[in-house]
Amino acid sequence: MDFTVEDIASVVRLVREASDLWDDPHAWRESLLLGACELLQGNVGTMYAVESCGNRHRVRAIAVVELSNAATAFVHSSIHSSTGSDTAREIVETEFREVPEINQLCEVYEEVGCATMTRSQLTRDAALLTSPMYTEFRKDHDCGDYLVSLRKVDVPQRAGLIQINRPHGLAPFTPREVALLELLHSEIAPLIGVRLTTEEYLSRDGLSRRLNETLSLLLEGCSEKEAAVSLKISPRTLHDYVTMLYKHFKVTSRAELLAYFIHRRPERRLDGPVRRTSK
Repeated sequence: MDFTVEDIASVVRLVREASDLWDDPHAWRESLLLGACELLQGNVGTMYAVESCGNRHRVRAIAVVELSNAATAFVHSSIHSSTGSDTAREIVETEFREVPEINQLCEVYEEVGCATMTRSQLTRDAALLTSPMYTEFRKDHDCGDYLVSLRKVDVPQRAGLIQINRPHGLAPFTPREVALLELLHSEIAPLIGVRLTTEEYLSRDGLSRRLNETLSLLLEGCSEKEAAVSLKISPRTLHDYVTMLYKHFKVTSRAELLAYFIHRRPERRLDGPVRRTSK
């Protein structure tokens, strides 16, 4: 597939924008999905983690974005966020458990290490339109055609899936658009766990709003006193926040904390993923 200069520039821009958000797995995923939806004229984008056991494949939604008709972004993360409908999140997370095409997609993936396919390649219209996923979710969210890409991601080389949905009434995805998603996924997948953090790595994941604000001020070069003034809190409270940041990132000094963000090399958590808080 021959790409135009604009195609290549768009993919490079999306990868760069995601990379700039490397320390926040929720932010870079949402940025990437929003950009992919805009690039491919999609309205709902989803990212899944895929686990395989023999011939059985399970998926877990890790990020979802939806573009409204007014072209404004409605974003929620399906793991830690409290926004969005619980029912919608449950349906999205079980999408491929309820439809057989995930097996066909995984068969191609296991043979060549990647797979990018359209809805027409995976299922017939009659089967799709009568499926619970369509009647309970896709129909209400105006999801007609879809495009999926499955690739190896992260250092352990797990499978990761990106799905872009298109509103009813629009033309099906073209071979060029299939190739564009394949190119985008091929560029972003090798960075996950190497340059882009996930919940398994030391990152902003799990930080409260106040801790995120404190971290940003420290990275901007503010002293603890300056950060306390900016946040309108006492120096003692700010110092407590800094101590919590040291504990979160497994460092013992501000120099070590800054070095982690300067080097941009994600380090694995030893205690597993943490839950995001909102305070």
